[in-house]
Amino acid sequence: MTEPLVPDPALSAAAHEFFSDHAGAATEFDQKGQFPGELWHATEELGLTLIAVDESHGGSGGSLTDLLTVLMTAARYAAPLPLAETALAAYLLTSAGVAVPPGPLTIAPPGAGNTLRLSDGRLQGIVDDIPWARFATLVIALVHDDDGRAHVVAFDPSRCDREDGEDLAGMPRDRLRVEDPAVVDAITGITAADLFAKGALMRAGQMAGSLAATHRLTGRYVEDRVQFGRPIGRFQAVQAHTVATAQAAEVTAMSTWRAAAAAGRRPARFEAFAAKLVANESARVAVRAAHQAHGAIGMTREYPLHLHTRRLNSWQHEFGSERELSTAIGNAVTKTSFARTIADHNPEIEVAWPRT
Repeated sequence: MTEPLVPDPALSAAAHEFFSDHAGAATEFDQKGQFPGELWHATEELGLTLIAVDESHGGSGGSLTDLLTVLMTAARYAAPLPLAETALAAYLLTSAGVAVPPGPLTIAPPGAGNTLRLSDGRLQGIVDDIPWARFATLVIALVHDDDGRAHVVAFDPSRCDREDGEDLAGMPRDRLRVEDPAVVDAITGITAADLFAKGALMRAGQMAGSLAATHRLTGRYVEDRVQFGRPIGRFQAVQAHTVATAQAAEVTAMSTWRAAAAAGRRPARFEAFAAKLVANESARVAVRAAHQAHGAIGMTREYPLHLHTRRLNSWQHEFGSERELSTAIGNAVTKTSFARTIADHNPEIEVAWPRT
């Protein structure tokens, strides 16, 4: 399937209208920590929670670009929903031919904090930093059996011992101890590297949305804030900060769309990891520039900038940090022809799953 290079205008407009109408959910969740069930159900009824999942598996259909459109737009309004996590869970389930159930889903992140093992249909182990676990109906995981075969499994988090935690943005990140039969157990051809690349691309899309919101807030503030008789946005030093946020948002979105287009033709791990690396670098620059432009007000909880910059700071460390991705991409590039790397528009560069 060939992915479009730009989002569908009708879907983009509909998503913007929907999430802007529910923009207050972000502040309410930040203050109370209660899952916005009504917002989830409304999102689910519109078919936005299972975009890019084939209808035969319980989804809404559509492309990867459509999914990224929804993720970017939701992130622009800091929607406190596990949309990327549900999409990754659906990716795992459909890879094993399993229909996707309704409700918020999440995944057990691959990595050193995941010790899940499958033996005789029974799951055992500990998983750290599971996003949204306390609110999810099922946790989906990629595990191996005693013979080394990859399985997609699902388990009920309410039946596990749980330690609640949160990330830098105050989003749920919980620790589960699992000792239970799997609700779903199916063989898959998906690898941890495949899951990691898909997650990296989805996080890059969300970061592009948050970067766009960061730029919008910064541009609006520097035009409204008057100092020495004129808006501070007229000062060249401040303009440099707003330009930095604009560049960060645009280059991240462009990289994400290009990676999605490549993923329509082949696995495109190189592009997915490169897009996430661009998003990480852009976030580091834009968060600093936005807070410098805002001054003290940007550090207050009442002002909405933190809803985006805290997420950006957290997402920089998920599915590959700058160091991890730079190392993985650098190692992959040095194993192929440099001339081919910079000249070929369809590079089959194999990037290993980044590890610390």
